[in-house]
Amino acid sequence: MTHLGVDLGATWLRVCLADGKKTLWSERAHATAWRDAPAALKSIFKRRGLRRVDAMTLGGTRLGGKESRAALTKLLSPLAGRVEVLTDFEIAHRAAFGDGPGVLLVASTGSIAFARGRTGATRRAGGLGPLLGDEGSGFWIGRTASRDAALRRELRLPEPLALAHASDPVRATAALAPKILNARSARARRLRDAAAAQLAALAVSARRTLDLPRPIPLALHGSLFKNSGLRKAVLRRLGRVRLVAPRVRAERAAAGL
Repeated sequence: MTHLGVDLGATWLRVCLADGKKTLWSERAHATAWRDAPAALKSIFKRRGLRRVDAMTLGGTRLGGKESRAALTKLLSPLAGRVEVLTDFEIAHRAAFGDGPGVLLVASTGSIAFARGRTGATRRAGGLGPLLGDEGSGFWIGRTASRDAALRRELRLPEPLALAHASDPVRATAALAPKILNARSARARRLRDAAAAQLAALAVSARRTLDLPRPIPLALHGSLFKNSGLRKAVLRRLGRVRLVAPRVRAERAAAGL
């Protein structure tokens, strides 16, 4: 059975075609809005001499709510016998744990924790976007720092009004996070520790009530965890966990590999 895995990210559209556990081919193209993904995939199909695959699983960012995912499923249906549209964090969880139990903690522009227990039950915490959530995320860090006049002057950060008038205020604000996390001042370290506390709280909330192995398997996902100080601060708050690295790339996980 041919199964196409698709990872629709913010920068790249990555696809992988598998037959059972064998990879037939994989490639990438520039990312598109989710409404344009079917056309982009049709172009790839045409280039590869494909008309239809048996199954397709797409995981993506900024897919919106259930209505958007249902609309995308319908748009993709001519390309596959079975179509599954998932969030990017669900695909990232598969990439780390397969169908097994574990907690995924994501910290990038936004933040979310997603956990699956041994029985298959799932639970999420966060992921409500910049208006209602995203605690400890890049956006949260940038917004908090921009409101702190002393830290803003110390790190020479943009004025809040300049961020508000950026073409994409959320991304512009989140882009400040690496500079803030790398700063060594006491004020910046306190903000880093506050972000770590918020992120750890998401992971604890997501795993609550679920049957998970001990030590709890944990995967850290997202650009903010490249900062070793934030990473260590989060792990210190979570206690005894077993860190799990991704087994495969997201598009390969989506293809069932």
